[in-house]
Amino acid sequence: MNLGALIEGLDVRVVRGDPLSVRACDLTEDSRTAVPGSLFVARRGLKEDGRRFIDGAIECGASCVLTDDPHIELPPRSPVCVIVSGDVPGASARIAERFYGEPSSKLLLIGVTGTNGKTTVAHLTHQMLNSAGVRTGLIGTVEVDDGRETAPASMTTPPAIELSRTLGQIVEHGGKAAVMEVSSHALDQKRVSALSFDIAVFTNLTGDHLDYHKAMDEYARAKAKLFAMLPSEGAAVVNADDPRSAEMVGGRRLACTAQGEGDWAVWAVASTLEGSELTIRGPGCQIDAHVPLFGAHNAMNTLQAVASAADALRRLGRTQESIQDDLARALPRLRPPAGRMERVSTREDAITVFVDFAHTDDALDKCLSSVKPLVPEGRRLWVVIGCGGCKDGSKRPRMGRVASELATRCVFTSDNPRTEAPSKIIAGMIEGVPEADRSGVIVHADRNRAIRAAIEGAGPGDVVVLAGRGHETFQEIGSLGGGVLRVPFDDRVVAREALREIRLRHAQPAGDAP
Repeated sequence: MNLGALIEGLDVRVVRGDPLSVRACDLTEDSRTAVPGSLFVARRGLKEDGRRFIDGAIECGASCVLTDDPHIELPPRSPVCVIVSGDVPGASARIAERFYGEPSSKLLLIGVTGTNGKTTVAHLTHQMLNSAGVRTGLIGTVEVDDGRETAPASMTTPPAIELSRTLGQIVEHGGKAAVMEVSSHALDQKRVSALSFDIAVFTNLTGDHLDYHKAMDEYARAKAKLFAMLPSEGAAVVNADDPRSAEMVGGRRLACTAQGEGDWAVWAVASTLEGSELTIRGPGCQIDAHVPLFGAHNAMNTLQAVASAADALRRLGRTQESIQDDLARALPRLRPPAGRMERVSTREDAITVFVDFAHTDDALDKCLSSVKPLVPEGRRLWVVIGCGGCKDGSKRPRMGRVASELATRCVFTSDNPRTEAPSKIIAGMIEGVPEADRSGVIVHADRNRAIRAAIEGAGPGDVVVLAGRGHETFQEIGSLGGGVLRVPFDDRVVAREALREIRLRHAQPAGDAP
């Protein structure tokens, strides 16, 4: 695409070369992936400054550089065109949308933000729309579905260039809609600033990422940016039971509640470890259905997914009757996303084991509170939990407190310690446990050993929750050189192996050698 057309009308200026004579055939922020004709975005990040890699991008063939520095030094006799912007993230996001054909405006785009529940709401909405015959893409923490194939995700909300590229692929593959998780980091860093959202969902706001945002008000303002992006006819699907929902302003408000009156409301009629019987009411809609998820937080997650899917189907021209029929048919077939209260035990096992991504005190509270009433009388609830290293340390005591208050037995361990000492992280968690209860906390810094200790210590009928890492398949640990290694580690794999070993031991005839 002609560079002049890509930057026309944008707040950029050309300081070197003629953009009308340059054809951009690729966009990249990674100098290692530059090819002849690439436009290289020299963006300053939290860890690296893209300007350091300009020479490398040019060596690979980049024909243009976008930077915020009009005085950058280029290799002698370099023919590269240089464009400058005071807002490189915003400019690159807009350029990416243009380069890939404005894909977000060709899709019914749903953005989901909030501290907890983003992944579940996005996955449920994605499933319901596809079940209703609307080919829908997905971009989120667990996976990316471009309408043709599904691949593991590397981050909750990818960089702007990757976002527009993926949305373009969804359009190319016949998609009519897309659902994406929108993190506060992505909003603050303008990764989604050029996208055209039709529906925005707010799940909740609780303490997390304060190492980045510094204060809850700043965190809330970042989330609110998604709603400010909505057009007047857009829909804001908000959890009205969360006090911060009043700050999510933009579009047409659809209040969701589990506490009474709202545009959409949900009641949990009954719950077991197999799922919940829900009654959902909304504009012209009442559905009674079994949903294979349990807990008050998942009742709200389901409600917000239903409200989002219903509004999307309405925008796509479906009748109210067909919308209700489509949703009622989809609800019993829903599946929780990987690592979200994912059951890893089988009916052959004497205990029940779940893996969950709960890595904030609020998420852990909701997770354990949903399980605790369903534990058989006289049996125990175990939790294995750690906290991430080199991240928001303020939540560690809160995580320890919640675990000790709600679980019968607690095992404190590592999560992703990175370059921080696991003992220091665990000590922060123990600070939140009342002194009288600390002697009952089991500590194993090695996560494999911690998981096995809980599963092997549990008795028939007990429930074990492995919290914090969910779907993750690698553990980030410090190396001797001071860096971070990604070591293969999956809670689900470790748990299944431990359960299998217990089944084999119990099947061993008395007196036989192991």
